[in-house]
Amino acid sequence: MPSHLVRLRLGILLIVLSWFPFAQILIGVLRHYGHLTSDASATTLRLVIWGIQIVVGLVGVVLAGKVTIEESKRAGWRRTPTHLWRLFWRGSVAL
Repeated sequence: MPSHLVRLRLGILLIVLSWFPFAQILIGVLRHYGHLTSDASATTLRLVIWGIQIVVGLVGVVLAGKVTIEESKRAGWRRTPTHLWRLFWRGSVAL
């Protein structure tokens, strides 16, 4: 698999994962089992998880952004969305 395809797919995956509500799910599970008793500890846990998710999302933007910039230089800004869509799903830009 070409490296630009891996960067694009991994970048998009990381961006999507950065928006997943891991903090709320984990806090709900921990409260259900009695491991999380105070609101202060829930807030601290939430902020730590959000910090990690922000970093993950930024890494995804960098990975997918490099491919986007390369593609826009090659094909032009107007054709970039179509080419990225084809690259993401088919693995090539060819029609």
